This record gives sequence, C-alpha cells and structure tokens, in this order.
Amino acid sequence: MCFYRAALAAARLIDGENDHRVLDADADAAWRAYGSDLPTAVRCDLVLRNFAMLYPAAFAPGPVFRLPGWYDDDPWGTGFERPPAKVIEGLFAARTAPPSAAEALAQALAAWGIGGGADAVDPRLPERLSPSTNVVVVGPRAVAEVARAFLRGERLSVRTQVVAVGDGPESRHILGIACALQLDKGAPLLVSPRRPDETATAWAEREKQRLGIARARLLLRSPDADTSEVEAAQALAAALGVEETLDLAGA
Repeated sequence: MCFYRAALAAARLIDGENDHRVLDADADAAWRAYGSDLPTAVRCDLVLRNFAMLYPAAFAPGPVFRLPGWYDDDPWGTGFERPPAKVIEGLFAARTAPPSAAEALAQALAAWGIGGGADAVDPRLPERLSPSTNVVVVGPRAVAEVARAFLRGERLSVRTQVVAVGDGPESRHILGIACALQLDKGAPLLVSPRRPDETATAWAEREKQRLGIARARLLLRSPDADTSEVEAAQALAAALGVEETLDLAGA
C-alpha cells in the first residue's frame, strides 16, 4: 500500500506534464474502448511499469524492496504481491495531481509514514549543498530531508549526488521518487548495509568502487536508522573521505 500510494502521487504529477497522458480522461476512455477486459489493477501496474523504464526506483518494486530478478530494462522484479485488486482500483481512480514536486514528495513521505511538510528542510543542509557535493545519508528522515533540500536547490542531482545506505523500502523509494520528480532518469545510488564475511573497511572500499564516486563531503544521519545501517554508512563515509557529519534531532 505504501509503495502504490507514494508511486501514484509522483506518477500523477509527472503525467500531468507529459504530452502523451496515461492518467487523464482521454486515457480512461481509450482503456474502456480497448482494454476494459483487463482488471484496473493490471492497468495500474502497466502505467507504473511504463514510468519505471525511466525512473526504476520510483515506480518498480524491484529496487525498492530489493526483489530478485530486476534489471535496468525490466525493473519490476519477482515475488511482489500487490494489495487486493479492489484496493488498487480505489487508489488508481484518484486523478488529482499534486500542485508541485514538493507536494508530490510530501504525499509520498506521508504514504510511508515519514513526517514533515512540503517545506520542512533542516536549515543546516541547503548551505552545504552544491552541484559538486556528494552526500551519504542513512535513515528515512535523513533521506526525506535530503530529498526536500535537493528539490528546492538549483542544479542539484539526487541521482548522482546522494548515496542512501539502508535496506528499508521507504528510504530507497523516497530517493527514487526524488529522482523522478527531478526528471533525472535512471536508478539512484542505493547501498545495502549487508556484507559477506569481510571487514567494514573492505566492504566500504568495494562499495566505493561499485558506486564510482571518489569523494563525498557530508554524512547525514537520522535517529530512525538502525545500528547496522549507521555503522555501514559511517564506514562508507570514511572510505569517501567525509569530514562532516550532521545528525538530525529525534522524531
């Protein structure tokens, strides 16, 4: 439910700015004429799959839930069980698009139960961001703060500048949605804290090579991150030469 609510909030905004609409009255009429033999839940998934080809971590459950069998050209993944069809039908029937990217992000955050309004940004963060600043974030609230700040900034790219450490679907999805709201195609920089039998330092160096990032400036942590995520984020930040850490206040 969280995934569908958040994804559809972003999809409504993006669709409203497209020349070829898939969520307006004309699209509904075309579906009734040519595809009404298929359930509405199937149409919803088709719409999300279409958007997922451009923004995989915003509209496909594969990267969000770390499902097996997802690829850049087919990011849906295997083993995802959607809510009951009637529930999806009700969510998909809503057509009111958010008035702005900030509001679409706020709706996505609310869907995942992450607080804060559309304009809430930690005042310490914007002044530390520039187009050359890479940021390591850990914890859903930290990801939310970074997403808000990047949407409000100029010439900033969530997809290339932000590294989110964690396995929680809310963090991974919010970062993906922020990429989509910036119309920045491709998957964001997502790091799982899980590691095989190797030291944290060795793991961090391996992840650094995989990400293709030489340095980062800032580590942002929030208290809703678990211990293993924080330890992994700190190790990765050290490997990337991070010299400054910001801790968000408690919820």
